[in-house]
Amino acid sequence: MRPNTLHIIAFLAMLTLSLGAPTARSAQTTQRLPASTPTPSPAPKDTAAPTQPPFYITATVWESQPAAAILTYHKFKTNRPSTYSLVSRLDFEEELENLYRSGYVSVSLERWLAGDIRVPDGKRPVIFSMDDVFFRNQITLTPDGDPAKNTGLGVAWDFYQRHPEFGFHWALFANLGDKPYGEGSMVEQDIQLANVIVWCIEHDAMIYNHTFRHVNLKNTNGLGVTAELRWNDEQLRKLLTLVHRADLIPKLRNMVALPGGRAPRWDDSQTALYGYVDPDGRKVQAIFNIDYITRPDFLKPPYARKFNPANLPRIVANLEAIDYLVENKDKYPAAKSCKIGPLSESQSKYPSYLARQILDMIQSSECPQGVYVTEQFVFSASSEKVDLIQKIQAGGQP
Repeated sequence: MRPNTLHIIAFLAMLTLSLGAPTARSAQTTQRLPASTPTPSPAPKDTAAPTQPPFYITATVWESQPAAAILTYHKFKTNRPSTYSLVSRLDFEEELENLYRSGYVSVSLERWLAGDIRVPDGKRPVIFSMDDVFFRNQITLTPDGDPAKNTGLGVAWDFYQRHPEFGFHWALFANLGDKPYGEGSMVEQDIQLANVIVWCIEHDAMIYNHTFRHVNLKNTNGLGVTAELRWNDEQLRKLLTLVHRADLIPKLRNMVALPGGRAPRWDDSQTALYGYVDPDGRKVQAIFNIDYITRPDFLKPPYARKFNPANLPRIVANLEAIDYLVENKDKYPAAKSCKIGPLSESQSKYPSYLARQILDMIQSSECPQGVYVTEQFVFSASSEKVDLIQKIQAGGQP
């Protein structure tokens, strides 16, 4: 059953943005000569301001609306063949290589949802996610503190070390109450898992909610929905505190992936899901579905008219999905870039000034029409006008 319209309307009403501009101040000192020293002839004064090197910013330009596939992996295995929920490590490495050669780059889910849809010139975005975390075949750490190469994230991390321009960004949707992790006593297992979680957060493999026990929310009442989400969030914070890393808790976000893509069917359970508030007081920011590539549905930018944070699409990352992205890459726009300037660094903080610069660049045929994305702003730009359509929230919060 689809979510109640009132629930979705209430869910969509949330986003606050801020902007600041720095100031600078300089000081000048003088030196007096001793009285016994003859006064020299005054030197000609140089009244010209010190020469400043020209300052430019590079904007990502989308000539048509961008879209990002969110590929969702599950568990990993040693040998072929790969299946729905078990991808062989050899297949996974080949998938990464094929995406890389086809011009895709990994982008951060949080940055995309915040409006930062920048990618390098000529590249296309892809977002990596993983469900049912944490299994040991997904990630374990070596004695040196790196992901083991016989795990899924270990393969991805090793690929990133060899191809840093590809990027390493993951969205990990965890069930922290349905399986053990590691070896030894329960406390020892919790410490091993907590250290893995710390590594992930510190390396932009961010952890979100997939319910505590991977329950079917379609058949769960409102109290059950709230309990499953709350238990999972509380366990995540407990683990971070266990290894004295509560300082990472502010980096957590309130985003939920529906187990099996099954949304609640009853009004009270829908209300519980769309109104869920995490232990830190954050309202739910995004809810993710999942489907196969046979019904391809890519993530739109947050300024798009049909962008719905209550129902964001993901794709099961099987071999068929990767083949589809590679074979159909030209159907999806690649980014272009435009160098804007010269301007001062302070001028780059003001959207009205940037808008005038962008308009000049388009009218002089130096840059194309389209959507322009800088570090702080998103503009819709034509040869007649440039409009600010979104401010990008600091810190990447959606």
